[in-house]
Amino acid sequence: IYTLSLHDALPISIYSCYSNMFQGCTGLTSLPTLPATTLDGYCYYYMFNGCTSLTTVPSNYLPLTTLATSCYGGMFGGCTSLTTVPTLPATSLSELCYQNMFRDCSSLTSAPALPATTLASSCYLNMFNGCTSLTTAPELSSTSLVYQCYYGMFNRCSSLTSAPALPATTLAIECYQYMFSGCTNLNYIKCLAADVSVARCILGWVDGVASSGTFVKARGVTWATGIPSGWTVVEE
Repeated sequence: IYTLSLHDALPISIYSCYSNMFQGCTGLTSLPTLPATTLDGYCYYYMFNGCTSLTTVPSNYLPLTTLATSCYGGMFGGCTSLTTVPTLPATSLSELCYQNMFRDCSSLTSAPALPATTLASSCYLNMFNGCTSLTTAPELSSTSLVYQCYYGMFNRCSSLTSAPALPATTLAIECYQYMFSGCTNLNYIKCLAADVSVARCILGWVDGVASSGTFVKARGVTWATGIPSGWTVVEE
């Protein structure tokens, strides 16, 4: 078992340069520094995926605000002991940038803030899927959605009881698809969409949630598709 020194540095970031580098290193407990100032596509893709002994990632570990396609995709997925994760300061995202980033991190109880207001296709796809201990979801403040932006984001987060508010009035193709599927204790959703007729925008999004709960929607909207059966509907 090799314990990587925190003083070891990986300074260059080019396309797919560190993809899968430490994947499955189950004894890894500390991380190299990542001093790169520019990211490229897939540069840290699945880099520490499956590092099951890793418990902490420093809050300032990923400081860059200009992202690239799937740059952090699957980076810490399957890190089942991870309890502390880095801040994610970017306000403008790239395609697939956070896809599967913390998937199956089953010890994670809270998520980092997600301040981005400019989204990209599949940017948060399955980001926290399988985080079964997650009890607090981050605020999702963007009102301009794009293709698959929140697809499966909290799928199987079985400890989550309250969904983040969804303020967007106009939806996008597959934007909320499977978003809360398998969240067996989820009992509160606030969704202000004016219409849910966009292709597959809410397909399977609340499959398997709690049998009773509260669903808040915008005053005067008439859609009922996708509201869990047995839930109380309240107009804001």
